Amino acid sequence: MAKPVQTQLGPKYWKALELIEEGLLSIKEIAKLVGWSEWTLYELMSGNTQKNGATGELFYTELKKIHSRNVSKVKHLAKDNQKLSLIKLNERLRELKSKKPTEAITKEVCKIMMSIGKIVPNVEINQSYSFTKGMTPEELIHEFNRLKSVATSTLDGKGVPGSSKGGPGALPAPSFGGSRLPEG
Repeated sequence: MAKPVQTQLGPKYWKALELIEEGLLSIKEIAKLVGWSEWTLYELMSGNTQKNGATGELFYTELKKIHSRNVSKVKHLAKDNQKLSLIKLNERLRELKSKKPTEAITKEVCKIMMSIGKIVPNVEINQSYSFTKGMTPEELIHEFNRLKSVATSTLDGKGVPGSSKGGPGALPAPSFGGSRLPEG
């Protein structure tokens, strides 16, 4: 007799999806919490119907919905943060406009212009592209930490340190060395 086709996901699957959406735990930790092997969860996340059948397809469909919601949230937050940042930078530039130019003001304006250059995209990317496409929660966290390091270094007026060859593959903490701007 043929195996009946499953039309709903069980509680373990929903728990795994909920934990994935939260994005606080690694895939390994999520798999352990729901009682699966890490490989089983990866198979479900990839939509492998050969190994998981209709359940795998249902899980993958729900995972795509979660991914779509998360991408939408991230885009909204990024646009909102960009808007707020540009407003604050604009206010500061208006304050500086009324003051007598000094070297300190020139350096601050340079920092602001560098920040604006980092905030405003120079290239329009096809709307179907998503930089988060295919990223696991761990990879997303790493990407946001990398972007935070870039933003912090830009606001400090320092260069962004590169990762060392053969190193761990992560950007080192920002150095507190001198500025790239010439000293008076």
